[in-house]
Amino acid sequence: MAAPQPPVANGYKANSELFTPLKLGKMDLKHRIIMAPLTRCRSPEHIPDENVVEYYRQRASDGGLIITEATNISVMAGNYHDVPGIFTPEQIRAWKKVTDAVHSKGGFIYCQLWHVGRTTHPINLGGRTPLGPSPVRLEDSQVFFTREGPKDTVTPKEMTIEEIQDTISDYVHASKCAIAAGFDGVEIHAANGYLLNQFICDNINLRTDTYGGSTENRGRIVLEVVDEVTAAIGANRVGIRFSPFGFFQGTNTSDIHEHYGYVIEKVGQKGLAYVHLIEQRWELTMDNESKMEKLFAIAKAKGFDATNSGSTVESGGAEGIVFGRYFISNPDIVERLRNGWPLSHYDRNTFYVPGTAGYTDYTTYEQENTHKPASAKI
Repeated sequence: MAAPQPPVANGYKANSELFTPLKLGKMDLKHRIIMAPLTRCRSPEHIPDENVVEYYRQRASDGGLIITEATNISVMAGNYHDVPGIFTPEQIRAWKKVTDAVHSKGGFIYCQLWHVGRTTHPINLGGRTPLGPSPVRLEDSQVFFTREGPKDTVTPKEMTIEEIQDTISDYVHASKCAIAAGFDGVEIHAANGYLLNQFICDNINLRTDTYGGSTENRGRIVLEVVDEVTAAIGANRVGIRFSPFGFFQGTNTSDIHEHYGYVIEKVGQKGLAYVHLIEQRWELTMDNESKMEKLFAIAKAKGFDATNSGSTVESGGAEGIVFGRYFISNPDIVERLRNGWPLSHYDRNTFYVPGTAGYTDYTTYEQENTHKPASAKI
């Protein structure tokens, strides 16, 4: 692992709202520090191994929630190199070891369900063409997760109605597999320019049938996935993630508030465990950002550290804070924040490489300081 950068200061108050209980669906959380879904590419042949078990075990905490890395619901869902799936018996058995490890520490764990749509390559799909709402290619971008390295994007195949219905069934099957694997619930990934997000956006979804042509029709697949998954495993075991103010992977829809607002409002009526919003981008005005945040944010992510997360919860801007990169480099982040200990910096060079480096070799604060003389401790 590369030489660590200086630790990040942590001026946390132990009585912060982050350390108060929170009811999310069937879960009674003991604190509001949530681990974000983080792609790590460490599951050989799409099956989590013992390193994956250890990674999640290290980051589990009593009464804390972990949301797994994005996990394929089928082969056609993306099949990126060494990204896990949750649709085969082998994957169920492998994930059961992960969920057991998290539960052994008193933690909770949700599985994030993923279909990337157009943002993959035929190499990942056995030569098949990626699926999308319309044959609109993602321009000026590359797909990085193939065995042969980065590849240019391709024009996706417009999904037929039958393929849309099959995909909805795949979400249901994956949800049932997740529960069989011991997960406490699932998070439906409808953010960051992946399939469900693609359907919402009118610059990507050019259909004129029941899944396109209007705000309601473009949001239909999202709501149908939610309805079918909640019918299968219960609404109180389901969360969903959106990124209304992010423009990653070409999600430049023409009316953010109407297109996302419609779907999020409808989802908010379905009794889900939570809605997970990625922190809004600076390009929009504060008035617009505040409107979406107050109406819909239950848990939110992006850009939080020890200096700004507590105030967001205390002001009512969110009910929980979802940490990403600092959860990578601080397996004991909950205790670091609780005690005001500094946060270790992460190494970007090891985010997506094989092996334990930058994955399970980050130390806790107590491990860092066990053998230091008192005068040398941070």
